[in-house]
Amino acid sequence: MSLTTLALGEVRRPSRVLPMAAVALALGTMVATLPPLYGAALFGAALVLPVVFARPVLGLCLALLTIPLSTEWSVGLGGLNLTLMEPAVALAAVAWLWRGARERSLRIWPSALLAAQLLVLALFVAAALGAEMLAPSLKDTLKWLELVIVFVLTLDQARDPGAARLVLASLLIAGALEAAYGAFQFVTGRGPPFFAIGPFMRAFGHFNQPNPFAGYLATALPIALALAFLRRDPVTRWARPAAVLIGASIVLSLSRGAWLGVALACGIMLAAASPRTRRLLVPLAAALLLLFSLASLGVLPAVLADRLGIVAEYFGPFDVRRAEVTPENWAIVERMAHWQAAWDMFRDHPWLGVGPGNYATAYEEYFLPGWLEPLGHAHNYYLNLAAETGVVGLAGYLLVLALGFRAAVQGLAARTAFWRAVALGVLGSLVAITLHSAFDNLYVHGVSVQIGVLLALGQIAADQRSAAGG
Repeated sequence: MSLTTLALGEVRRPSRVLPMAAVALALGTMVATLPPLYGAALFGAALVLPVVFARPVLGLCLALLTIPLSTEWSVGLGGLNLTLMEPAVALAAVAWLWRGARERSLRIWPSALLAAQLLVLALFVAAALGAEMLAPSLKDTLKWLELVIVFVLTLDQARDPGAARLVLASLLIAGALEAAYGAFQFVTGRGPPFFAIGPFMRAFGHFNQPNPFAGYLATALPIALALAFLRRDPVTRWARPAAVLIGASIVLSLSRGAWLGVALACGIMLAAASPRTRRLLVPLAAALLLLFSLASLGVLPAVLADRLGIVAEYFGPFDVRRAEVTPENWAIVERMAHWQAAWDMFRDHPWLGVGPGNYATAYEEYFLPGWLEPLGHAHNYYLNLAAETGVVGLAGYLLVLALGFRAAVQGLAARTAFWRAVALGVLGSLVAITLHSAFDNLYVHGVSVQIGVLLALGQIAADQRSAAGG
């Protein structure tokens, strides 16, 4: 019996028609009586739910599309702020579970990378038990839980290249739209005065800060670049304009951490792609050398020259108590003050830390003179993780990174050009994340969901080495 025949047969059953009619009537009544905004939201949910339950991979796409807007709506619940991200991930997970229950087949693809993520999640829970404040610990643990959920769902739902292209298109569209909004802020000068550097307003999108905005875009740019050069592939038409928009907005964010991460990512991708692309490393290095030379000679705009001129200071640790603070080095000194505070927390709590999300809570006992504001994190994810979850949490995270890199490198040997390009993009994204994390915390505003999807795509690409197709 065909699918069409089954559908018609079901419609003829009054037992199915009457409940559906009752639900439709109830929804119509609620939409008509609720305020317009809530009515529109309910109507949209009524349209989205059946589609996602019919094809759970669309729930993943929805989650990726909501990342830039995840903080535009929030609800307080027991000390936690639930954003758009949580219901999007929950919807994708419930739809996947429902489909598995209906088909009596719930597919979970085991891997060392998944085991490492579960280990980190368990370590977060263990560290949270000794935390002073439980709510921040739950919030940070929830981020890792979301990462694990989307990793599992992506591994199962995006193994087919068509489904993977849907996921990748959602990632690129969301990144491109957010990049366009950031460019609009830069061009129009719209934003808080303290984001302005000279005559320029730093692009910050919906992330409320330029650095996490640029970090989010830097996770998408390597994917866009890798897919942009695929021949005769449907996703290429999304990748090329997305790469231009995303790359431009990273520049307009004036985020040095993102610049460094993207520059290294591009170098690694050129080295890994093919012998032909390796020859491009020489002109790339020459271009970077020329850029820094022009900055030192004062040929570039003063703002850009100043940002480039102190990049080297990112890598030079110093004692904040002996530093002379000037407007030019203020951001560097502030960052170092938080690094030192995090290091002191780690020395006092070396095994399980002060608890996930409790850096700001413990900061009042460790701040350096003149630097009273905790800023929420240590401006270095590795130090922040060591301070909050101890050496065990940091080791678990480094294991996840190492296995993620291994999967991406293995994926470079996939049988098809599509999966090789995906692996190359994931490799570049992981490089950008790894380096930028030395200067900021990228696991904010739902970016952990994007990282979970990228890790899963890298693992799928690695699995294609022995696949017959894909």
